[in-house]
Amino acid sequence: MKLKKLLMSLTVVLLIVSLNMSKTGAQTMNPLDGVKNYQVYYGHPTEAILKDMQNYDLVIIEPLHYTKAQVEQIKARGTKVLGYISVMEVATWNTGLMSKLQSGDFFTRNGQRVHYSEWDSYLTNIASPHFQGLLLTEIQNQVIAKGIDGVFMDTVGDIDNEHLNNPTVLKQQRDGLVNFLKQARARYGDIAMVQNWGFDTLETSTAPYVDGIMWESFNVDTIKSDAWSQNMIKKLQAVDAKHSVKTLTISTRLSADSHKLAKDSGFIHFHEADAYVNWNAGLVTRTKDTAPTPAPVAVAPATKPAETTTTKPATTATTKPAATKPATETATTPVAKPTTTTKPAPSTNDQTASKEKSTQKTKAELKQEKKDKKKAKKLAKKHAKKHAAKHETSKHHQAVKGKMCGKVKHKTAGFLNFFKF
Repeated sequence: MKLKKLLMSLTVVLLIVSLNMSKTGAQTMNPLDGVKNYQVYYGHPTEAILKDMQNYDLVIIEPLHYTKAQVEQIKARGTKVLGYISVMEVATWNTGLMSKLQSGDFFTRNGQRVHYSEWDSYLTNIASPHFQGLLLTEIQNQVIAKGIDGVFMDTVGDIDNEHLNNPTVLKQQRDGLVNFLKQARARYGDIAMVQNWGFDTLETSTAPYVDGIMWESFNVDTIKSDAWSQNMIKKLQAVDAKHSVKTLTISTRLSADSHKLAKDSGFIHFHEADAYVNWNAGLVTRTKDTAPTPAPVAVAPATKPAETTTTKPATTATTKPAATKPATETATTPVAKPTTTTKPAPSTNDQTASKEKSTQKTKAELKQEKKDKKKAKKLAKKHAKKHAAKHETSKHHQAVKGKMCGKVKHKTAGFLNFFKF
């Protein structure tokens, strides 16, 4: 009898552990439910940017640039935050991570590491338990410790792009990615997890563990005339219906029409024409906070009954600088049309305070800031040029293979101070 009870208890424990490693058991809802607009930004935050971020349902940031207090400020009115992490590549500028890599953490082909000269990065071996551990530590230090809601996993599309022609390696890498996702779920529970590209990998392997997938270069002029894209829309809709995986799209052209196509497809859209380095301010104004508002205080009746009106939450918006990612675009039209408004010009006091603050910068800081901006623009142009060439190459590959392997080998921007290529 005791043995039977023990076995039953053990079965329950194993069931709970198994469920917690997939989003279906750990979450009753997708953390992206209710998200109608978002923006991707990998630059450094300013006070104005932090305030305008509060108007969005979701923002994707480079966590290295943010403190825990700044993340709390962004989330004060209900905005969800995702932190960038590159899963299938490591850039050489990231000396901290590079120094921790072992030989087995790099993916090798014919005995040679796979190097991307465009971004000076190396393809990694996600099947390596050691590399999985490094990524989990990165999530702990840069996402969990700062109160960020989840992770945006860039370069997942490399699995389909690099290994589609080798079924054995393809399965090995997909199994490695799934193992990594299971560990992340077991450690961090219901954090939001969104992968960038890797459509075939999503459908065959990762859908039970992720909450969303990003589709960059979702431009209406190519999407509507491309059979692969039309088929992919249907596949992603089916994955969402079965596993509750939301699709986040980004356009770089024809923002209004691209936004409409995304909305009609049930996707969440953002238009980005710049490379994610500039914050696009003033596109969205939050009209209602997600936090519950206190009940109105009862007013004693006077000779004439007093009229009670609910105080409308103050809206914040900032004049939007152009965004910067070449591969992904942000809509010139408001992400959520009904809620978009131009942010009022800053008051005289705000302008004065801003001037006083800026004058406090040292010459060295101003020089470094100018240098960073110049470097960002240069790399943005380079990235855009490489992206255009890669798009054509990958499109041809799709036509030949007839597979869902991510039409473009996208890399979401990011380097040490602005990008992470």
